[in-house]
Amino acid sequence: MPFTKKHMKENIKKIPANQDEIELYGLVGEALWKTQIVEQALSHSITLKMNPAETKERADEFLKQHQSYTLGKAIKFAIKENLYSLSLQDELSTFLEQRNWLVHKAMLESQNDLNTENMKKELFIKIKSISNKAESIQREIEYDMINFCSSKGKDMSRILAILKLQEQGVRIQR
Repeated sequence: MPFTKKHMKENIKKIPANQDEIELYGLVGEALWKTQIVEQALSHSITLKMNPAETKERADEFLKQHQSYTLGKAIKFAIKENLYSLSLQDELSTFLEQRNWLVHKAMLESQNDLNTENMKKELFIKIKSISNKAESIQREIEYDMINFCSSKGKDMSRILAILKLQEQGVRIQR
C-alpha cells in the first residue's frame, strides 16, 4: 500500500508543549504582537506627518497605501523623509535588526538553547527585551505624534492624559 499524505496526518502523534516551550511561544508571540503595533504606529504617524493638511478621506487613502509596509520599508521611508529625530531613527534601525533576528534567525540560532538553562534564560531575556523595546518605541512615536499635532494647533491634552494613565498601568478601553 503506497504511503500518502493521509497516512502522514493519521500517523502524526501530537506531543504537547512543555513548560519551556509554552513560555518561549508566549514570549515570541508577545514580541511579534508588539512589533506589529509599532508597524501600525509608524504607518499612522507617517500618514499624519506626510498629510497634515489633507482631508480625512485623502489621509485614509494614503494610510491604506502605506499600511501594508513591512517594518523595514516603513522605517526606510520615515528615514528618507526625515520624519523623526536622529535618535528615534537610530532606535528604529536598531530595533529593526532585533526584530529581523527574531523573525528570521532566532529559531535556527537558538534551537538547542532550551536544553541548557543559562542559554535558555539568555534567549528568553533577549526576546523579552525586543518586546520591551517595541513598547518603548511605540510610546516615543505616540509622543512624537502628540508633539506634531500640538505644533499644528491641535489640543492634545485629552490624548496626553490617556497616555499618562496607561503609563501608570491603567487599561484604557477604546
